Amino acid sequence: MEYTRQLAQFAVQLKYSDIPSDVIEKAKEFALHAWGVQLACSTLPWSKSVFRYTQGQGGNPHSTVLNYGLKTSTVNAAFTNGAFGLGFEMDDNHAATSTKCGSVVIPAALAIGEQHTCSGQDFILATVIAVEIMTRVALSVTPALSLRGIHPTGSCGPFGAAASTGKLLGFDESMMLNALSIAGAHSAGLQEAPPSGRGHLKRIFGGMASASGVRAGLLAAEGLTGPDTMLEGEKGFCRAFGNSLNLIQLTSGLGVDWQIQRIHYKIYAQDGYIQPMSEALGNIMQQHVINPNEIEEIVAGTNGHAHNQVIGLIREPKDLTSAQFSANFSLALFIIKGNAGFHEYSDESLSDPRIIELSKRIRTEIDDEVELEWQKSKPRGARITIRMKSGAIYTEYIHNLRSMTNDDVNKKFLRLANVALPSEKCESLLHISRNLETVKDISKVASLLAK
Repeated sequence: MEYTRQLAQFAVQLKYSDIPSDVIEKAKEFALHAWGVQLACSTLPWSKSVFRYTQGQGGNPHSTVLNYGLKTSTVNAAFTNGAFGLGFEMDDNHAATSTKCGSVVIPAALAIGEQHTCSGQDFILATVIAVEIMTRVALSVTPALSLRGIHPTGSCGPFGAAASTGKLLGFDESMMLNALSIAGAHSAGLQEAPPSGRGHLKRIFGGMASASGVRAGLLAAEGLTGPDTMLEGEKGFCRAFGNSLNLIQLTSGLGVDWQIQRIHYKIYAQDGYIQPMSEALGNIMQQHVINPNEIEEIVAGTNGHAHNQVIGLIREPKDLTSAQFSANFSLALFIIKGNAGFHEYSDESLSDPRIIELSKRIRTEIDDEVELEWQKSKPRGARITIRMKSGAIYTEYIHNLRSMTNDDVNKKFLRLANVALPSEKCESLLHISRNLETVKDISKVASLLAK
C-alpha cells in the first residue's frame, strides 16, 4: 500500500467544504487553546531563553513571535511559538498517542499563513489536515515508539507541520509527497528528558517539530525530493520507529473518523497521567475537609505504563519540569495549594517544606482495574485512596479524565493569555478565534497575539 502517497493525496484534495461543522468548531477551539498556552508560557524563563536565541538569529521579517511581536522567518517563528506551546504542561493531548498537536500545528500554520495572507478558512483547513496526518502517523507507531524512548510529538510532529505548510502553499500531490518525505527525516525528541529529573529540553520538542515541518515544506517548494515510501518503506519511518502491524492506522477511516475530535485539553499543569489523579483528589477534597497534617498515606493507582515509565519515576524533583512529572509531588502541591495550575508550579512550591514533607507520604502503584481499562482503550484513569490518621479512608475512581466544556476552554484561554496580554486584547482574541472562518487575513490574528 502506498500510504505516504495516500496521505499526500488526502492533504491536497481535502477542501474546506468537505469538513463537517463540528470538526470546524473543534479546530477553532483547538487554535484558541493553543494560543492561550503559548502566550502564558512565553513569559517563562526557558521560553525567554528561546526568544533570545531567535532574536539573535535575525531572519526575514515574515512571521510574528507571540507576545513579543518580533518579526522573523517562518521557520524561526514556528520554532519559537512551538517551544512556547510545550512550555509548561498546559497543552492539549491526543490520548491514544500522547502527541501534543497544538504546539506543532498551530505555530506552523500561523507562520506560513501570516506570510502568505491566508484566510481563516485556509488556516482551519490546514490545521485539520495537519492534525489528521500527525496523529495517524503517531497511531501507526504506537506503542513501539514510546517504548523505545522516542518522544511522539517531536518525532511525528514534522509530518503535521509539513502538511500544513504544503496546504497553505497550494502544493500539488507530488510536492506534498516530497514535503511529507522530507519531514520524516526531521524526526527528533527523546524521552530521557522528563524522567531524568532535570533540564528544560522537553520544553522545546514542539518547536523543533514545528520548525522541522515548515522547513520540510519550504524545501519541497524549492524542488527537493524524497522517497515516495517514507512511511511504509522497509527502512522508512514506521518500521524504524514502530513495526509493520499498525500501518493500516495511517489511512483507516481517513476523511470520516476525524482525530482532532479525540484531542482534549489539560486541566492542570502536569503530565497527562497525573491529571485524573488530581481530578479524583479534587473530588475528595470537595466532599471532605482534608487536613494535610492528619494524612497517614495517599495511594495513587494508575496503569503500568504510567507507573513504570513516566510519573512513578521522580520522587524528589529537582526542577519544575521534573515536578510536573512527579505524581507524589504534584498531588502534595494540589493539597497544599488547592490547585495545580500555571501559577501553583513555581520555584517557591518546589522548595516548600509542607509540600516536600507531604509528598513523602504519597506513593503510586499499578491499580488492576485502571490497568485493565488502559489495556482495552487507553483511557486516562486513576484511583486515589486517602488514609487518615483517624482511621477514615476516602476513595475516588476516575475512569477517564473529564473533557473541558466550551466555557471551560474560554476561561482557560483568558486566564492564560492574560499572563502576557491586556484583558481587552484577550477578549478580542477570544472573539476572533471563535469566529475564525470569517477572517480574511490571518495576519490580523497574529497582530493581536503580540503586545
